Parts: sequence; structure tokens; C-alpha cells
Amino acid sequence: MSANLATVPGVPCVDGIAMAEPIPCDRPGAPAYQPVLAIEPGPGGTGWCVTARNLGRDRVAAMEGGAEPSLHVTVAEAGGPEDDLPDISGGYDILGDGVRFIPHFTFDSGVLFRATLELHTPGRPDLAEVHILEFSFPGEMRAMETKVSHVFPSSDVLPENLLRLYIRFSNPMQRGRAAANIEILGPDGTPVLDILYRSPVELWDRSMTCLTILLDPGRLKRGVGPNRALGPPLAAGLRYTLAIGTGMMDMYGRPLSEAFARSFIVSDAVRTPIVIEEWKISPPAAESHDSLDLSFPRSLDWAQLWQGIAVTSATGQPIDGRIDIDLGETRWRFTPDEPWRAGGHSVFVSPDLEDICGNTPYEPFDAPFRSTEQVAFKTAPRLIPFVVGMP
Repeated sequence: MSANLATVPGVPCVDGIAMAEPIPCDRPGAPAYQPVLAIEPGPGGTGWCVTARNLGRDRVAAMEGGAEPSLHVTVAEAGGPEDDLPDISGGYDILGDGVRFIPHFTFDSGVLFRATLELHTPGRPDLAEVHILEFSFPGEMRAMETKVSHVFPSSDVLPENLLRLYIRFSNPMQRGRAAANIEILGPDGTPVLDILYRSPVELWDRSMTCLTILLDPGRLKRGVGPNRALGPPLAAGLRYTLAIGTGMMDMYGRPLSEAFARSFIVSDAVRTPIVIEEWKISPPAAESHDSLDLSFPRSLDWAQLWQGIAVTSATGQPIDGRIDIDLGETRWRFTPDEPWRAGGHSVFVSPDLEDICGNTPYEPFDAPFRSTEQVAFKTAPRLIPFVVGMP
């Protein structure tokens, strides 16, 4: 069978921000049973590894029984015969749905590597399904200083019941250092105790460049024990500072180039559902690449805005394009890959979309517990119709 060949960029961009993470070769919309090759952070969040997933129970069981993994990684020499390339030295971990290759030494920057996955047909050893992923890490990555690039929410005024913060770093980071290096300082400049929820496992994204920090949910929900004993984590009217120390370390063993601090004023709590009817929509013109703009009366969750809103055609098919988020996460802009077609369209809004306080379109964050029937009733997505007209 022919090989599925894909090349992985070294530093893709998301929201205009350079990210030092190779992108998996297979499409996100591929069927769940289709084998997938990907580059992922290694165990413990240090270094990089190659994974092959969706291999099926029989293949995984065979590897657990001692069969040689069908995943191999080599240096990809341009124009050279593949059979002459030696395998990269490394070890394997058997996963629930596949296998992980962990190199004994860190992948060198500026070198093109090739991961090859051969899946033989049962009873026909002469037939094999071959997947190939070529990837590299840019040579200039090691020269890039490591710093905090963005913090979301980006507003300088945040509500008393703020649920989470997202911290973006310029390079992939190591795990296990957030508790000792990230804290909230009070108006007097000293750390505020018991304000952050210290998760047993740090909440990094797959690129290891974005860390989610939660404020203690038990202190946010009114009537819950921690809230009764200690009150909310933040107090309206006061100024706080997010402080990040240089002890945060990137995957190359380098500390932050400088400590980071960002201050914010706390406003009154927001405890009402997201009211989609209050959004303002600015439709584009047909045959153009103009952006579709959505404006919100209050900031929505930065991370969920990338996944919780989509644009569909009149037939319900998703439309591909680029998303931009700005104005303190109160504006969502969508620019299509292809020119707009005249006619009806819709904006799809996930029922799980949240604002920065955890409120959804159906209920506030600290609403009473719901019955199974209520949960089923309040989980339908919302559609906002709009018309693309001729200019």
C-alpha cells in the first residue's frame, strides 16, 4: 500500500503566537479507528517522543506479548535510500491504544527525522499499511529566550469570582515547578495563602507552552465549606498581582529569562448565565474574505473560544477558516479560507462555552446541583442564524 507522507512544520502559529510544537500529521477529523502518528511531549513533560495511536486491541496485545513494535524513527536523508538509514536509539512504552517511542537522546534541532509505522495485514505478510511522518525542530529554537508571552484573561480588571488563568510561555516547559514559582500577591505585595487550587498534575496543554491555573473552586461556590470558612479567593476593590518566578524551567533546562508580574483590579462577581441574545454579530459580504465578527458584553474564556464557537453553512457543514480573539476576549473574529457564499449561515455555540467565571449559556458556575433530567434538557447547542448578502 502507498505511504501516507506528511511533513510537520517546526514552529506553527496559533493566534499569531509562535509555538515550538510539531503538529501531528493526521487530520483532527480522521476516524477514531484510523492509525495516527504524532509528536508529543515525553513522559513527565520533558523532551519529545513519537506516538502511534489507534492501532487496535490485537496489535497492542501482540506488543504486550513481546512482538516487536512496528514503529521506527530514523534520520531522513534527502535522496538517500530508506533501507540504509539506521534507527534512532530509544525505548518503547506500550499504551492502551498504541505505542510510544522515547529517544535515548534529545532530538537535535535542525535535523529532519522520519517516523515510519508499518501495519501488516493478518495472514498476508507481503501487504502492509505504511504511515510516514517527517518532522524537525527549528535550529533557532535553542537561541530563543524563554519568557511569559501572554496571560489570559488579558483585561486589567477581573471579577471577584474569576475561575482560571492561562499562562503562555514562548518555549515548551518542564512540569513540576508551578507550585514553587507561581503565586498571587495581595495589595501589600505578599503571597495570598490558599488562593490557588494546586492540582496533583499540572494542567499543561499538549505543546507544554500553555499552563492553566485554577483559583480554588471550593472558595468560589457559595455555600460550600471552603467558601463559608475563608470567603472568595479575591476581594472586590483590591489590587492583586500574578507573580511568576525564574524557577520555571523550559525543556532545554533554561530558566525564564526574567521574572514576570501582572497586576489587576478586582471588580464585582459575575453570577449570571451567558446571554447569547446580547451578542452583536456583524455579517460579512458575499464573495469576500471579510471577517465575521461576534462581540460579547463581557469576557469569555480564552481557551474555550477556540473550540466552543464555529461557523456552518446553510446545510450545516462546518466552514474552514482562521479565528482571532481580541479586545479582552470580548470579540471573536472568523475569516474563511474561501470567499463567503451568499445565503443563510449559522454560528454554532457549544453548551459548554464558559465566561471567565465558569458561567455557561444555561447556568451560572455556582448554580444548585441539577437532576439527570435537567442536565439532559440543558445541554443542546445554540445556533445563531445570519445571512451573507451581496455587497
